[in-house]
Amino acid sequence: MKHNRIFLSVAMAAIMLVSLCAVSASTLSVSAAQGSSSTPTVVGAPVGSGAPGVCSVNGTGLDLFIRVGADNSLVWKESPDGTAWTASQTSLNGTLTAPPAANATPATSGMGVPASIYVFARGNNGALYERIISPTGAQQITQTDSSTYTLSGWTSLGGQLATNTGPSVCSWGPGRLDVFVQGTNGALYQKVWNGSTWSNWNNLGGKLTSAPGATSTGNQVGVFAAGTSGTIYYKHWNGAAWSGWANVGGTLLSGTSPAAYNWGPNGQLGWLVTGTDSNLYRNWIGSSSGYEGIPGALTSSPSATAKAPGVIDVFARGSTSTFAALYQISYNYNGSGGWGQWTALGGV
Repeated sequence: MKHNRIFLSVAMAAIMLVSLCAVSASTLSVSAAQGSSSTPTVVGAPVGSGAPGVCSVNGTGLDLFIRVGADNSLVWKESPDGTAWTASQTSLNGTLTAPPAANATPATSGMGVPASIYVFARGNNGALYERIISPTGAQQITQTDSSTYTLSGWTSLGGQLATNTGPSVCSWGPGRLDVFVQGTNGALYQKVWNGSTWSNWNNLGGKLTSAPGATSTGNQVGVFAAGTSGTIYYKHWNGAAWSGWANVGGTLLSGTSPAAYNWGPNGQLGWLVTGTDSNLYRNWIGSSSGYEGIPGALTSSPSATAKAPGVIDVFARGSTSTFAALYQISYNYNGSGGWGQWTALGGV
């Protein structure tokens, strides 16, 4: 059933508590930042709105889904080239109670089919909701041209998310979506879209103290979250089964959660966090050099997407005594070989 506002009441599914193994927390280990990373003059935006949902429909452009205003409604903003942002933004309504998540995946199994964009959010009754932006034809979706897409209403997917925690979503195949949330008991839950129907909620255990961050490469899925010790844990789907929880170290700024990224099929699978010193940090599975520090002054979790292998775009909020805004920073391993400058996004 579709809705213009998020307000349905959905009963919570029974869920079982599973605690992570107690492991002593470790602090972030910082290696030298690669490339031309520098401290921005100012980084940030109003505390509380959180990072936006972000995806790329074609490996070049970026689509942001941002919680704004006193009513915590959702707006959609687009950058066709991944750098310059449109002045306009499209309202998607809703009443969000945590930051949203977004993913673009082909509408069918056929190659070359324009991507649909799936947006997920926690409603004011604690349930998960979905809204879909679908292409109307062979042309790619363009936020500034409403003739290129159709917009569904908000649809409840049920469940109960922990207070102030949003979902994370990834896709490892055409039409496939995996959504992960922190349940009200702290456990990790998964819901799968197979191209035609949604699965029931799958309890993956654990005792999380943050929202999860998920990504996929090939048919591999990685999920990162803070555990009860305050350190970051990793859980992995290898295409056939889930691993246990592994401690990958590092502690988060209070109230934030990890963001995950990947560099394409069989590429680097990594995560980003806002550290306790409010700087951005990056690490990846298989790294032996610890966390890479990227100077900043962040007040929110990061959100991230890899437009292409070796290219990451990161968004975060923060605050200074004189200015607040949402900011973007990009990493280009194949081009510059490092991080760019923090850039403010106006109007959001």
